[in-house]
Amino acid sequence: MNHKLRDFIQNELCPNGEWKLSDYIRATLERQISRLPKAIISEEETRYPTTMAGMRAFLDVFFTRHYFQVQASLLEYMISDEFMDSLATNKLQILDVGCGPAVASLAITDMLGYILEHFRYAVSLPRSWFLNITYVLNDTSGICLGTGQRMLTDYFRIRRAYNKSTRPQAFCIKAPFPSNMKQLRRIRNNFGAYNIAVFSYVVVPISEEEGFGNFVNGLWSTEELCSTNGQTLILQDKFQTALVRKIGRAIGVSAHKIKLTQAIYPRRNANESYTYSYYQYLYAPRDRVVVENSYVA
Repeated sequence: MNHKLRDFIQNELCPNGEWKLSDYIRATLERQISRLPKAIISEEETRYPTTMAGMRAFLDVFFTRHYFQVQASLLEYMISDEFMDSLATNKLQILDVGCGPAVASLAITDMLGYILEHFRYAVSLPRSWFLNITYVLNDTSGICLGTGQRMLTDYFRIRRAYNKSTRPQAFCIKAPFPSNMKQLRRIRNNFGAYNIAVFSYVVVPISEEEGFGNFVNGLWSTEELCSTNGQTLILQDKFQTALVRKIGRAIGVSAHKIKLTQAIYPRRNANESYTYSYYQYLYAPRDRVVVENSYVA
């Protein structure tokens, strides 16, 4: 594990134990919010936006919370030898299921930028070196997919130095998970195995639409598409304890309850922060205890 790299990232993104937005992502977020109309909408629309006003509300209320959870959950993995081995192949594949406005993809991308910045100076990466990044954005909302693409484009435009060392491309899949498995498999076969697969707050909506058993079977099918050094991340809020236990029994992985302190955006004063808990599953497919080949609810 690279302790200097961890210290560098924590100093940039989590000083004094409080997660904060980088200047790049804050500018990206503020730019997108300014483009969207403001209106009074329901809590359901705020959580799962299907309109422009709903998207603005989501960005205001939930974006940073989900964003910081992804970064906090993946920090140790993204400074690990396993992840560095993945970067050595010059390819990185990110599967973002229930992506919303590409929240997890942006969280990974911003942290990756600091990793690449560190190594460019620490080990003098060749000027010709670059990383091919493939984003697979999956959501049933066209508003989410369109906003996610725009935010990724804005981010790379704002963080210009990033363009010297990366070649990003994004694929949007509107079909629901796991009915989209053929599409996910096709992209994997053409561009390589997924290094990071994120399922952020999607268990409830997918289970309601597709059934919990189909969701679990989809997770297992996704594992076949992931690299041996890859990681699967599932996030769920602390109010879904029964569901979290059900997931753990089904996939043979224990959840961890994580406490996180973050800055609040938009800020009303310089010292405003918020501490809360959430559930996290983070595991490599090879480490999971397989009980059965399929799940029946």
